[in-house]
Order: sequence, then C-alpha cells, then structure tokens
Amino acid sequence: MAQAAGEPNPVRWHAGVTNPGCEVMVRDAMARRGVDTVLPMLRFWRVRNRKRIIAERPLMARIVVFGLDRSTQHIAGIYGLERIVRGASDRWAVLAQSEVEDLRLRILRGEFDATLRQTDPQMEVPPLIRHLVAIGALPYSATCTHKAARNLGLKFKDVA
Repeated sequence: MAQAAGEPNPVRWHAGVTNPGCEVMVRDAMARRGVDTVLPMLRFWRVRNRKRIIAERPLMARIVVFGLDRSTQHIAGIYGLERIVRGASDRWAVLAQSEVEDLRLRILRGEFDATLRQTDPQMEVPPLIRHLVAIGALPYSATCTHKAARNLGLKFKDVA
C-alpha cells in the first residue's frame, strides 16, 4: 500500500496500560510529546465536608488510547506507562479509527458526565454539541442519548 506524496502520515490508534492511578499523568506526558490521546473521564458528584463537589475519574481504569503517525513514534520512557496492548501477534494492537471517533463524540455529547443532567434536567446536550447542531455540522439525531433515543422509538445503535 503506497502512500501518495502529498498525503499526511496516517494515524494508527493504540491502547496503553498504565500503572494504577497514572492515567492522567501518562496522558499529559504524551500530550507534551505531541501524541494525540483520548482519555474519557467520568464526572460525578461527591460530598466532601458536607459540600457537593464535582469529582472525576478515568472511565477505563489503567487505559489510555493514543494515536501515532510516523512523525510521533517517541513514547518510550514515559513514567507510569506500563506497556502497550498487543494483538494476536507480537505487534501492538491497532484500534479502528471509527471506534476512536465514536468515543470522542460520546465524550462531547456528555455521556460520561452525570453532573450535566443533575444540575439542569432540560440540558440534555452540552453547549458545544448544541452549537454544532445549530450550524449544521452534526445531525440532530447524533445528540440523542440512549434514553432519549429509546423514548423517540429509535434504536440507539442506528442513531450513534
């Protein structure tokens, strides 16, 4: 498979296993090196000292998803990165581009943010996604959560 002269290097997505509790640190270290990372954070309410605060934790414990092209192959030596997930062979497992894009869209929708729906029940969709729907960059059906799609009689896998 030959690459055309003017095309950029294709990004290949992989998953890295971190030491316990080091997901954010590994994501930040990779970002400083110019590596594109995806780390969905689960936001929820926590009560501390009788005050309600917003807390975050990684959705996938010990996993950081990152994309590499041929110009950013330097992830060796990142503190907290235990190993890269391997496939059936001795090579790194490659994630599908569509799965990573779906994960990013789900993060933008606010599916992992329980604080959005608890503060304002009318606000089902984060402001950025509402803006993208308003300008026509996203179809309205892309903003449906699982519950909203079910209430509309749609199958969620068809909407997502």
